[in-house]
Amino acid sequence: MDKRANIVMDNLIHIVIFAMFFGIMFWGIGSYSDGSALIEDIYAKEIVRLINAAEPGMSFKLDVSKLAVVANKNGKKFEETIYVDNVNNELRVSSRLGSGTIYKFFNDVDIVNFRVESVSGNSIATRFLFEVVERQRAGV
Repeated sequence: MDKRANIVMDNLIHIVIFAMFFGIMFWGIGSYSDGSALIEDIYAKEIVRLINAAEPGMSFKLDVSKLAVVANKNGKKFEETIYVDNVNNELRVSSRLGSGTIYKFFNDVDIVNFRVESVSGNSIATRFLFEVVERQRAGV
């Protein structure tokens, strides 16, 4: 009897691990199935590349219409899709509720006046605007 109980318990543990593995795998694939994770990744890398190459005094306008359309489909406001954290040098791009893609930038600058705005009032013509300034240091 004891042997059978051990075999059943071993099989049950393997089934639970198997179910968890495939659940996590399908959750990850699901985020890429509508293209939202891929679009977040593309825009985050492109914006961070611009920030890393920028010099103080530069300003940028970047078309983010595809990101806004996907965010609109996922129920997210396009104004909340891109956020810059100057304290941690991070850029967050999110087109889904409760998740997003975060990349760090290495240029020693601050990003100010960043905003996502719709040119014509809808997500078809949406731009991300930001300005690059020298790092604002406290006490220097």
